[in-house]
Amino acid sequence: MDYHTILKTKIKFMITNDLTIGRTDNGLPPYTRDEINTFLEENNDNIEKVIQLMMDEYSNDNEMELLADPLLDWIGEYLYDLVDTKIGANEEMLKGV
Repeated sequence: MDYHTILKTKIKFMITNDLTIGRTDNGLPPYTRDEINTFLEENNDNIEKVIQLMMDEYSNDNEMELLADPLLDWIGEYLYDLVDTKIGANEEMLKGV
């Protein structure tokens, strides 16, 4: 099974959601498709680190089969330590403070 592709697809889905609906939830304009693609390209090294870290840890725990359909919150535990998708959100939330 190609766990790398499964994880990469889910990570792209999560980041796309964060940069679109996640931004509108915080009163910010959503990223365009081009902006999302640029963000993914600029963060590709960290995304690859997340994938490798997850695969290493799940392999060491003999739980690779869990990566066949990983839950998004499992990925988030690794992803958001290395990839910041909340660009501008904190500033917008602080405007009313």
